[in-house]
Amino acid sequence: MFRFGEFQLDLDRYELRRGDDVVKTEPRVLEVLNYLIEQRERVVPKEELHDSVWRGVFVSESALTTAIRDARRALGDSPGDPRWIRTVYGRGFRFVGEVTAEAAPESAAEAASLAKVSTKSIAVLPFTDLSPAKDQGHFCDGIAEELINTLTRIRELRVISRAAAFDFRADDDVRVLGEKLGVAHVLRGSVRKSEDRLRITVHLIDVRTGHHIWSEKYDRQVGDIFALQDEIAGKTAGVLLGVLADRDRAVIRSTPVRIDAYEFHLRGLAYLHQATPEDFDAAVGMFELAIDFDSDYAPAHAGLADALAELYAIRGDHELRRRAEIASLRAVEIAPQLAETHICRGHVLMVEERYEEAAKELDLAIQRIPRSAEAFYRYGHLRVREGKLEEAADLFERAAELEPADFRPPLQLTWIYRALGREGESRAAEARAHALRR
Repeated sequence: MFRFGEFQLDLDRYELRRGDDVVKTEPRVLEVLNYLIEQRERVVPKEELHDSVWRGVFVSESALTTAIRDARRALGDSPGDPRWIRTVYGRGFRFVGEVTAEAAPESAAEAASLAKVSTKSIAVLPFTDLSPAKDQGHFCDGIAEELINTLTRIRELRVISRAAAFDFRADDDVRVLGEKLGVAHVLRGSVRKSEDRLRITVHLIDVRTGHHIWSEKYDRQVGDIFALQDEIAGKTAGVLLGVLADRDRAVIRSTPVRIDAYEFHLRGLAYLHQATPEDFDAAVGMFELAIDFDSDYAPAHAGLADALAELYAIRGDHELRRRAEIASLRAVEIAPQLAETHICRGHVLMVEERYEEAAKELDLAIQRIPRSAEAFYRYGHLRVREGKLEEAADLFERAAELEPADFRPPLQLTWIYRALGREGESRAAEARAHALRR
């Protein structure tokens, strides 16, 4: 922990405080700031700072520039008259403020270990279907996705997105998986669903040792799935964080719905992620059935809005656009506290070319979940539509920083950097995307 001026930086908690207030800052920015403070007796070259913080992940120089800019913004610092971070042109950066260190790591090896992977990081893998008919894949994937969405609401946790985590399966080597995803823990499990009975087994694993930190078997009625998801999410977060704050307990609490609505919603998600026109049509049908069973189920309205917006983009049918508008408005009306509803609303507004309104919705999503790689990724697409390629590049870089295992942001950066005439960065982004898709 470091104290300087009115600030306190605690990388164990990934918090920057100014007095009693937490300064909203991205995890990578805190890592950059922490490294500069640790090395404050000297100028840190850009290459060293990049290698120490990004650790082999290919990112453009603009990612480091953006991180330094955001660190200065968080500290109220100025590059022209630096109080904390000084640029030594042609050399690198140096932290120049007075610092008091408290509870420092016991050794350089420990410091390196802490910097490498946050212990408060996790990937939730798709659950294995052990049902007799092997026909519950949508239910297994849906439970894992719901757990991802729930855990993501806890700001102290770094949770790998569905897009990245679902490239892996439960039988993959967890140590290799942890290294690829850059996480300290993996949650995996299995589901056996038969008639109205549900048997779920979950394991929370430390990827560095391969040891099970926590395992549990549940034998419940299918209708108990919501309380069960809350219990699994709460237990997982409690193990990783130690003690859950009241706010965290509140955000992981789900709103139970009719099990019929939930099942059709999960089937809709399974189709939505297949991302073909035929699957979008099927997703619309599933989400509409979910809404028939529970008209106040916000995730089903959000899924419906996303599917209809995708179909409108493909077919240009204005009736699809009208229906997407209604569904997205309803999702936000029911659950304005969820980042997912604002992301879907932003998506619809973007395809309607109402860009300023879309940006406001994505800003709201990021306020609710500052580490939402999906929100930054959608924001990047918004800026592309507006022709603001420099801003789009920064947003896709931010998405890549938050989700280094996702190939989609570097794939977008490949052509954006080429369009901007930044060929070196384009080649680096292409290499990153290729490596992640292998």
